[in-house]
Amino acid sequence: MPAPFPSIFAAAAAEPATQPISVQTALLLILGVGLLLTVKSLAALHRRVDALNAVRTRNPRTTAAATGAPSPEILAVITAAVFESIDADHRIVSITSPRQDNPSWSQEGRRQVFAGRKVR
Repeated sequence: MPAPFPSIFAAAAAEPATQPISVQTALLLILGVGLLLTVKSLAALHRRVDALNAVRTRNPRTTAAATGAPSPEILAVITAAVFESIDADHRIVSITSPRQDNPSWSQEGRRQVFAGRKVR
């Protein structure tokens, strides 16, 4: 049976495959494979993010709306704590949660920094 590609086999026999490749060729191959792996990884990451976004849009989180007043159970716990700690006839007038609009913890560090400086 004759060889299907005699010119390819003749060229392969004329130049042995044991010759080293040039540095430029090796770098080009390494960069090409690296680029291919990077693009493949980014494509896989993009597919995962799209899948997560699709799940989020299909199943949005539902949370209960916050009410202005604490629940009766919380009021009972606060009343019991006040009664046990004070041991006197006291009455709870109002219960309010602290405001979260003013982040005082972040302002404290700034106050300490400026308190350590002297104005000349």
